Amino acid sequence: MPAPRDFTRGLYKIRTTASKAPSDRDLFKIITDGMPGTSMPSWAVLPDKDRWNLVAYLKTLAPEAFKEAPKKLELPKEVASSEASIKRGKEMFEAIECHKCHGTDGRADGPSRPELKDEWGHPIAPANLTKRWTFRGGPGRTEIATRLAAGVLGTPMPTFIDSVEKPEDIWHLANYLASLGPERPSYATLITVTAVRGDIPDDPNAEFWKKLTPSAIPLMGQIIQDPRNFNPSVDLVAVRAAYNERDVVFHLTWDDPSESKGDGKQTFADAISLQFPPQITASIERPYFLMGDANEGVYLLRWEQGKGVGEATANGPTKIAPIAGGEAGGKAVYDHGQYRLVMRRPLAATGEARPTFRPVVFTPVAIQAWDGGAGETGTRMSLTSWYYLRLEEPQSNRRFVIPPVVAILTLAAMVLVVRAANRVR
Repeated sequence: MPAPRDFTRGLYKIRTTASKAPSDRDLFKIITDGMPGTSMPSWAVLPDKDRWNLVAYLKTLAPEAFKEAPKKLELPKEVASSEASIKRGKEMFEAIECHKCHGTDGRADGPSRPELKDEWGHPIAPANLTKRWTFRGGPGRTEIATRLAAGVLGTPMPTFIDSVEKPEDIWHLANYLASLGPERPSYATLITVTAVRGDIPDDPNAEFWKKLTPSAIPLMGQIIQDPRNFNPSVDLVAVRAAYNERDVVFHLTWDDPSESKGDGKQTFADAISLQFPPQITASIERPYFLMGDANEGVYLLRWEQGKGVGEATANGPTKIAPIAGGEAGGKAVYDHGQYRLVMRRPLAATGEARPTFRPVVFTPVAIQAWDGGAGETGTRMSLTSWYYLRLEEPQSNRRFVIPPVVAILTLAAMVLVVRAANRVR
């Protein structure tokens, strides 16, 4: 997913031409850069001459499509991105009903998603517009405007050059789409758990969580054990975390095009878990990252749609056992193609199966996620290898006491200096 290109049809998704046939430069660029979000890699490792030879060969597979010289697509005069342009672009997004496929907030959760098919009858997913780095033809404004003007052949994505009210609306729409997400994700290498005083809210939409900087953690498909997951749905989780004198609380955000409680046959319940060693020690040895093994298990802080937050041990992805008397809880909300989840548990834990979280200790952590609506369950999942999280040093009252003390001492020193000066006089 998506299926490989049928070169004999002469239909190519990415082109900068007004005609159906791409230019030689278009084919060369795709061979060179690859196709983000697909199995087509970059072939920049090949010499230029070999890549141009590939272009020439591909054209022989569909000679009828390349009979006429391609006509270059002329874009309207560029419009710089601005608040007014983005506002106009959003109006066009709604007017030409982009949301039917891409969703209200652009997270690929539109109502037409289940029905979408490509030219060959294969199911095809709309782009998640908040993840520009996955755009097939590139994440830049000009590249986005070109896709809007030319359409994407072989897919349900048409040209919009005749659908907008004015030609420059193509640029307004491109500016709006570019505003929905970064051109490149800024992935984290360490998850910081913020030390706070007072209560930490369970509400995933609370302002408290919006003030914390998220750590973006990339996930990959599980391809080690059968059944493998070569086309993972969840590819990024944003982690925020905080702790007080009692609890450690995790806030997770990830995109999922459908909220699934599962029918147990074709779809399953959406789920996500944070994985830790059962005991946090100074040793660099860690359990097997794929949910442990028969010799050494892991601890899971796990949420599942319809069941809520719980604790479990695992000795492999098919050997998960709930922990009796669980001490964890939390709350999840699903909104326009995105889950936001809060999971809470005490800092200190009883028993050898649960880890105790301590400040200023680098704690191994891994993530697993399942999009049940895409048939993900068991070993068919997205996952990470081991990362680390670190609880910040607890806040101290010294930071409130020291400044006034310093000010008083400074004032006293100034008084002594003045007195000494008066005596000299």
